[in-house]
Amino acid sequence: MALACAAPAGAKPATGPKLTVPRAKLAAAFHCPRPVKNAKTTPMMLVTGTGATGEQAYFIGKDAIDDYGHPSCYVDFPDSTTADIQISVQYLVWGLRREFALSGRKVAVFGISQGGLLPRMALTYWPDLRNKVSDVLSAAGTQHGSNVGLGSADRCSAQNPCTPAAWQQAQGSKLLTALNRHPDETPGRVSYTTVRSLTDETVQPQGGKHPTSALAGATNILIQKVCPGRKTTHIGTALDSVTFAAFEDAVSHRGAGRKGAARVSRLPAGVCDTPFAPGLDEAATTGLLRAADNLTSGQSASAPQVKAEPKLRAYVKSGAR
Repeated sequence: MALACAAPAGAKPATGPKLTVPRAKLAAAFHCPRPVKNAKTTPMMLVTGTGATGEQAYFIGKDAIDDYGHPSCYVDFPDSTTADIQISVQYLVWGLRREFALSGRKVAVFGISQGGLLPRMALTYWPDLRNKVSDVLSAAGTQHGSNVGLGSADRCSAQNPCTPAAWQQAQGSKLLTALNRHPDETPGRVSYTTVRSLTDETVQPQGGKHPTSALAGATNILIQKVCPGRKTTHIGTALDSVTFAAFEDAVSHRGAGRKGAARVSRLPAGVCDTPFAPGLDEAATTGLLRAADNLTSGQSASAPQVKAEPKLRAYVKSGAR
């Protein structure tokens, strides 16, 4: 299949740092199980988190995505999304450009964990994407880093090597410090929505004045404020009924800039009646989530480990273009 595709009318030329990953690798990692060419509805980009491939994440959420019914794509990031985030983000940049060109429509991005951070990075450093993306939904995103494990023997160090992505998503990492220096946490005329859970076992803090997953300029939704007492895990945040309802609400209320972000007041009255998104069987999904946790832990443990956080690339040091 030819990779060339005419850009939609009015599309802006590519801007931002040059992609250093070979084009063949970028193309091979991009998949659209629900065809997006000449899409009649808003296409979706699913962005997986650390320790999983895009294919695995899509499999876990497939029934909900099929129920939603929109054209959908995903990207397989290097080393099961454990590699240097500065490399992984290039795969997303290419994938978003490609999906936009194929569909002829702006793309709505749904990301979990690192998959919630990657779209923000892409839109910060590659400005042309701001005209190709309509919405970003970040579930349990590692936006300001996680403090889980920082005070334990499991903390990343020269004596305890970790994957590049683990180093970079820890609270206080060089990568996140550089990214969070930008005054605009939600760049472009794009609608941003974040969803988080107080019972997230992997990414904390999620309460208090500065929840790590929240973004200034976004609609920031705490699951327990919508469904009091609910216990939602880290990976489970992506499949939670509140998260999917927020994504659907944001996409269906596209407006000028951030006015299109989700609103809790518009969520369905019965959003708390079931724990998971429409289309997902409760018992089967609970089992899948247990398996997914073991899968991501195992794949992260077997991925390449490094003794220090990867050096910042020039575009991260110098700021947005």
